[in-house]
Amino acid sequence: MTTDGELILVSALIRPHMEGHVVRALHDLPDFPGFTFSEVRGQGRGRGQGGAYVSSVTDLTYHHFLELRVVCSSERASEICSRIAAAAWTGRKGDGVVLTTPVHSFARIREIGRNSENRDD
Repeated sequence: MTTDGELILVSALIRPHMEGHVVRALHDLPDFPGFTFSEVRGQGRGRGQGGAYVSSVTDLTYHHFLELRVVCSSERASEICSRIAAAAWTGRKGDGVVLTTPVHSFARIREIGRNSENRDD
């Protein structure tokens, strides 16, 4: 398990149709560490300018997004966030968000699993 060096988890919610743009932008980075996509849904701050969303049992409206996750060094996080934002930008409300979170430890299961003493096989 790695705990040295500062690692950052970059998470971004993007519009599904912008996936190709974001993937191409990330593949253009040298030594890109890889990423994961998940399909997610949720609600933003409100419904239109000055309006508020009031939900009812029969009218739940969600927006569909893709959640992108990347674990990278803290030195690369800013560049990766910028690339994601530039590639996912349409200029319309609901383009998504990008956020970062510190990662306290990181391990590849392939590497730590073979050293485990508590295996049942």
